[in-house]
Amino acid sequence: MLTTPWRPPKRPVWIGLLGPLCVMSEDRPFPVTAARQRSLLAALAVSAGDVVRAGALAEAVWDGAPPASWQGTLRNYVRRLRVAIGDEVGGRILTRPPGYLLQAGRDEVDMLSFEALYKTGRAAARAGDWQAASATLSAAEDLWRGTPFADIPSRRIRDVHLPYLEEMRLAALEARIDADLRLSPSRAADVIPELHKLSRQYPERERFRAQLMLALYQADRQAHALTVYQAARQYCVSELGMEPGPALREMHRRILIADPALLPGPLVTAGRPG
Repeated sequence: MLTTPWRPPKRPVWIGLLGPLCVMSEDRPFPVTAARQRSLLAALAVSAGDVVRAGALAEAVWDGAPPASWQGTLRNYVRRLRVAIGDEVGGRILTRPPGYLLQAGRDEVDMLSFEALYKTGRAAARAGDWQAASATLSAAEDLWRGTPFADIPSRRIRDVHLPYLEEMRLAALEARIDADLRLSPSRAADVIPELHKLSRQYPERERFRAQLMLALYQADRQAHALTVYQAARQYCVSELGMEPGPALREMHRRILIADPALLPGPLVTAGRPG
């Protein structure tokens, strides 16, 4: 998929967590230079719209080891953070016993926007609306600027949120590529370079390899598709001590018999007939 330089959406407030912390208000950036204030803002932003207990914020800010006097220090951090990020954003950090609340919508925090777009895109795919699925899931991918929480020092925040965000990102990629392969014969050639890269980066995710085989087959490169299977089988046997999974084996079988259902149209996802 072609990418363009990232630009924050035009919104009164925008908080980015899918990469280095980004705080924007009316297109004006507000850098947060203090490390623990970045952790504090991230802990509030991942739960935007909900009250976060002061004790949970302290655990995030001090990475599970808050000092004895953390209550007063946390209040001071909140006060400084409100100033650092400007009135429009800082004024949205509200004191709500037993803690604090960041008053922001899902369309104002990239992580929450990504989750919403992912769910909408998957729903469109289940309904067979491949155009909407491809467009929505592409919009979800475009929100990623790098490793989430890249400059957030709190390991606790990263450990809680990074694994499921990365899994959701890969699932969104798989679903978007499925939609692309269903839309038009020309999409197969477009996604082949991307799938080569993804297969190298994530050799244990057989779905990327199955999609690569399918795209190559649709692009009249059947022999190349079969070499992808052989490389995948060699990896599974030598590195994992097992044969490829049933979906990959089924894609291999269907390519060998030139299954007409593999051609653009009502095609297969991960080896299941359409």
